[in-house]
Amino acid sequence: MRCIFFNGFLLHTGRQAALHRSDMTKNFTYRPSPTALLDPCRDSIFKKLFTDNSPEGAKALQSFLEAVLGKSVSNIVLQPTELPIEDAFDKQARFDLNCKIDNSEYANIEIQGINTEKSFEKRAEYYCAHLLNHNVTSGLKWQEVPKVYQISVLKFIREKNCEKEIFHYKFRTEEGFSLHDRQNIIFIELPKVEELVNKIEAEQMKIEDLTDTQKWSIFILYASKEEHNNIIKKISNSEGGIMCAVQILDKISQDEIEWKRQFDEFMIETDRRSLEQFYKDKGMEIGLAEGREQGKEEGLEQGIKQSKIEIAKRLISMGLPFEQIVQGTDLPLEKIQELAKEV
Repeated sequence: MRCIFFNGFLLHTGRQAALHRSDMTKNFTYRPSPTALLDPCRDSIFKKLFTDNSPEGAKALQSFLEAVLGKSVSNIVLQPTELPIEDAFDKQARFDLNCKIDNSEYANIEIQGINTEKSFEKRAEYYCAHLLNHNVTSGLKWQEVPKVYQISVLKFIREKNCEKEIFHYKFRTEEGFSLHDRQNIIFIELPKVEELVNKIEAEQMKIEDLTDTQKWSIFILYASKEEHNNIIKKISNSEGGIMCAVQILDKISQDEIEWKRQFDEFMIETDRRSLEQFYKDKGMEIGLAEGREQGKEEGLEQGIKQSKIEIAKRLISMGLPFEQIVQGTDLPLEKIQELAKEV
């Protein structure tokens, strides 16, 4: 069987792929290998890990919360993620993973890819306040107001001048005096653990030296990267909750549809980055929505078209069938055939 490697994706094809392009669709699969795992950094996979209706799912969520909150958790109940609108003018809040902890606390857990328009912090504050407001019911004594946590796993670095990966934000004065601890915002910056992985691979650090939060961060960031299987195995052997997460991820990874979705999301992300580079090259540091508002439709179309052409050329050079390149890029077959002459 012949394999095509494409930006982290191995596309398996039939044995006769090199001779007949049309035959490549017969045994085509988006899964790199029988042991490959989907990416927990994907929003849908991240949620499935912790909401799986199994003892393993419950154990994984318990372990993750204990690592992040730094305390023991014994009872977790998943709650509705879409809260009712109390007023016609309210801004809708839709949680990712809403849960009740030990019958007295609440947490919303989500994974965040980019800091859109530098407003992610405002969104986190709003969600934390909404979580508290939703769970303060009529007749509840002020002494019984629950503690809430907005937990955000970030795929970007926010606090650039600090090496640690987890940050707890609370209401405090400039002098450090605490107002109360009812509202808590927690950010976990995944890229911060990349250096730790490098040290472990260079034998400058041991798995035992990692905190539980660092172990979970490494799992989320590297579980889908087969070249780091050894580290993931050692981490899961040291933490039962992560072992359960690996088992759930393996089960989810049997679904070919999820692999197709992951590939499609990768293509969309490639388009987005190409557009960002297009704007940067043109000296236009603006977002897509703002670009449309400022009459940049022509630039948007040009950037999208160019990104599709670049992707098509790479796929052609790797031997992917023209029919699949058409489906993946939305370019006409005639354009693909034309590009093939240039590759």
